[in-house]
Amino acid sequence: MDYIVMDLEWNQNPYGKNNNHPDIPFEIIEIGAVKVNDDLEVVDEFQQVVKPRVYKRLHYKIQEITHLTMEELNSGEDFRKVIRNFLNWCGDDYIFCTWGSMDLTELQKNMKHYGMERILEFPLFYVDLQKMYSLCYEDGHIKRTLSYAVEELNIKEDEQFHRAICDAEYTAKVMKAMDFDKVKEMLSIDTFYSPRIKEEEVFVRFPTYTKYISREFLSKDEMFFDRDVSSMKCNVCDKPLKVLIDWFSDSGKMYYCLGECQEHGYVRGKIKVKPREEDSFFVVKIMRSTDEEGAESIREKQESIREKRRERRQKSLDSEIVIEEIWDEDEIKSELDDK
Repeated sequence: MDYIVMDLEWNQNPYGKNNNHPDIPFEIIEIGAVKVNDDLEVVDEFQQVVKPRVYKRLHYKIQEITHLTMEELNSGEDFRKVIRNFLNWCGDDYIFCTWGSMDLTELQKNMKHYGMERILEFPLFYVDLQKMYSLCYEDGHIKRTLSYAVEELNIKEDEQFHRAICDAEYTAKVMKAMDFDKVKEMLSIDTFYSPRIKEEEVFVRFPTYTKYISREFLSKDEMFFDRDVSSMKCNVCDKPLKVLIDWFSDSGKMYYCLGECQEHGYVRGKIKVKPREEDSFFVVKIMRSTDEEGAESIREKQESIREKRRERRQKSLDSEIVIEEIWDEDEIKSELDDK
C-alpha cells in the first residue's frame, strides 16, 4: 500500500465572505502530493495548478501566501481533468495522508460542486498526521502547524511553505522523522459523507477506544431509540458496562456518559451530533478507556451542567418575581387613582 501525502491550496471570494458561493467557500487552485512507500520513502510526486471557475480573481491574502499569479492560474487545467489525473496517479492501493482534516473536506466539497460525488472510497479512512504528531509528542489534542512540526523536528527548510507540492513534501518528511510506527494504526475517518442506511454504519476498534458513525436520524428520540447509539459497552471486550452516569448533554450537540467494566475498568463515552441537510443529523460515538481522573472529569462536567441549569432556573424565577412585583405596584397605583 502507498501513502498519498496530499496538500491543497485554495482561493476564496476576493470580495468578502458575504459573497461566497454556498457550495464551495474555498475553491481549489492547486493540488500537490507525494507517493510514499512502506519504508516512508518518496517514490513519486504529483503537482497541478487548477484553473478557477468560481472565484476568477485571487484574494490578495492568498496571493501573498502562495505567490501564485493569475497568469499561472489561467494556464491551469480544468478541475475535473485534474482530479481524474490525480486519482489515476494515486493507483489502486493507497491511503490519503494530510495535515489535519480540512483538505479532504474541501476536496470533496469541490468534487461535489462539479458533479463528482462519492467517487472516493467509503468509508474513507485516512492518516491525519497533525493528530499523529500530537499523539507522538503532546497530548493528542493540541493542533500544531506544519511549520511548527518541521522546526521542532529539525527538518531543513529548503522550500517555501504554502505551495501544495512543497507542503506535501514537508509533511512526508515529518511523517518519516516522527515515530510513525507507534501511531500508524490510529487512523481517522472522514465524515463528509455519512452512512445512508444501517448496513453502511461504521464501527472501528482502536487500541484505547471504539468509534461508531451512525446513519442519519430525524429526531433525538429516534437517535436514542437506536441501541447502537444509546448502548454503553466496553471498548475492549464489548460487554455491557455498569452504568455510573447515564447519557447527559450540555447543549444537545454533545452527550457524555460514564460506565465501568468489571474486567477493564472505567470507560467514558462521548456522542457528537453532527448536522446534515434537510434537518437530519448523524452521530459520532466514542467509547474510551479512562482512569479515575478521567472518570472524575465526567462527574465534574455533569455537576457543572446541573449547576448552570439551576442558575438559569433561579434567574427565570427571579425574573418572574420581579414582573409580579411590578404588576402588583401597577394594580395598587390603579386602585389609588380610582379612589
